[in-house]
Formats: sequence, C-alpha cells, structure tokens
Amino acid sequence: MENFLATFSFALSVTGPIFLTLLIGYVLARAGLLSESFVDDASKLVFLVTLPALLFFNIFSSDAHLGDEWPLLLAGLIGTILTVPLAWLTARPLEHGDRSAFIQGAFRGNLGIIGLAWAANAYGSAGLAQAALLMAVITIFYNVAAVALFAVYSQKAKFSWGKLLKDIARNPLIVAIVLALVAKGVGLKLPQMVVQTGDYLASVTLPLALLCIGASLDLSMLRRSSFGAFLASGFKLLVVPLVLLVIGWLFRLDSQSMAILFLLAAAPTASASFIMARALGGNSQLAANIIAISTLLSIVTASAGLALLKVYLP
Repeated sequence: MENFLATFSFALSVTGPIFLTLLIGYVLARAGLLSESFVDDASKLVFLVTLPALLFFNIFSSDAHLGDEWPLLLAGLIGTILTVPLAWLTARPLEHGDRSAFIQGAFRGNLGIIGLAWAANAYGSAGLAQAALLMAVITIFYNVAAVALFAVYSQKAKFSWGKLLKDIARNPLIVAIVLALVAKGVGLKLPQMVVQTGDYLASVTLPLALLCIGASLDLSMLRRSSFGAFLASGFKLLVVPLVLLVIGWLFRLDSQSMAILFLLAAAPTASASFIMARALGGNSQLAANIIAISTLLSIVTASAGLALLKVYLP
C-alpha cells in the first residue's frame, strides 16, 4: 500500500501542476484578468514562436536521436492509426452529422501542450525530447485523418492533398522539429547568445499555453453535454492509451518510452478539433463538449495510469 501511495504521489506530481495551472487560467479569465483578446494573441504567440523554440532547442541540445527512437515512433504511429477505425465503429450509432466531430475528438489529443508538459514533468528534458519527436509523427497523421474525416462527413469540406501537404509543411511545430534534427545531423554549433535567447522564449511556453487553455474552458457546456460527448471522452482517455500501450508492449519498449507513449496517448482532446469542426461543417458544440470533459477527467485517468505503469514497469 505504501509503495502504491508513493507511485500515485509521483503521478500526481506530473499531472497535478498542469491541472492547477489550467484551473488558475480558468479563474483568472472569469475574474476578468485574462481577456479573450489576450488569450487569442497569447495562443498565437505560443503556436508560432515560443513552442517551436521550445521544441527546437530541446531536441537540438538533447541526446535523443531519431534513429534511436524509431521503435517508440513506430509504436505511436501504428497505435494511433488503429484508434481511428475503432472510433469510427464506436460512432456508428450516432447521427451522421455528429460522427466527424466524435471520431476526431475520440482520437486527436492535445500533444503539443498538455502531452509535452506531462512528459517534461515526468522525465525532464530527455522525456520532452522523446515526446517532441513522437508528437511530430502523430501530428502529421492527425492532420491527414482529420481532413479526410470532415471530407467524408461534411458537404462543406473539399479534400485536397495539395492543401494538406502545404498545411503540414507550414506547421511551425513540425518545421521546428525537422530543423532541429537537421541541425543536429550536420553538427551545427549555435552561439551561446542564441541558445540563451531560445531558452528564454521556451521557458514561457508551457505556463502561458496552459493558462490560455484554462481561460478558454467553458464549464457551462458540461450541463449541455450529450451521451456522445462522454462516450468520446471515455474513448480518448481510456481506449486510446490502452491501444497504444499494447502496441508499445509488442515493440518491447523500455519503461520510460512506455510512459512517454502513455502520457501523450492519455492527453485530453485537442482544441484543434473544435476549430476544424466549426470550419468544415461538423458539430462544433459536440467537439467543444468533448474538449471540456476530457480535459477535466484527464487528471484522474492520466494519474491513475501513470501510477499503474510505475508499479508494473518500474
């Protein structure tokens, strides 16, 4: 019992600060200290500048190498691909117009902020570098799957491979990771002044991003949440991590890689699912409900899952 309490305490030390920062953002927004315009501008700053800086300098300075991480990356990609048809089958009883938002909410996680923050809390810069590489691979698949889903289920969406490839190539997070890998590969040496500046930018990323996510939460939506929203949240927080852990086990990943795989898989639904649902004619209300529910419940599921991993994969 004492051992389990120690491992659960470790799990809470990973997920708890993230949840509390989200809560602070929510409270500050309701108190009028974080305006909607500030949250919009800060979110753009994080996505376009500080998060790419965090990813670039962390990967560039870490000991993580793409060739060494291929089992983790392949396990993450295969597991994520498998969750899409499972989510599609789960969504079959829903109305046709709700399925795209349900499926995307059920498999698309908030890797760039919450997943990375959990990985950094649990394993420091080494875990963050692993998570960043895994995030890049899975994010590319997320973009392909999400656009394809809305193209199938929405009359407003017109699928275009050209546009999709442009979106992926212009994604600042993917660009930052690729540039970091290239810089490491060619042995580039950066001036200390540049590295220090990058560290300054990177250091504000996760706190600012988490405050913005918390400020954007609308808990009043929970009162209007449907069975579909709870079902999608349960799928995202329970089924997706389980599927990826099974694939990771088949790949015989070490304990840290398994934990990184779990933490990214257990991340709540990404805010991008709401944006795409609204833009491409899906059920944006359902998408918003899934985000709110999965974000609140992820503190419980991620903490419990990480504690169990620490017990069975010490």
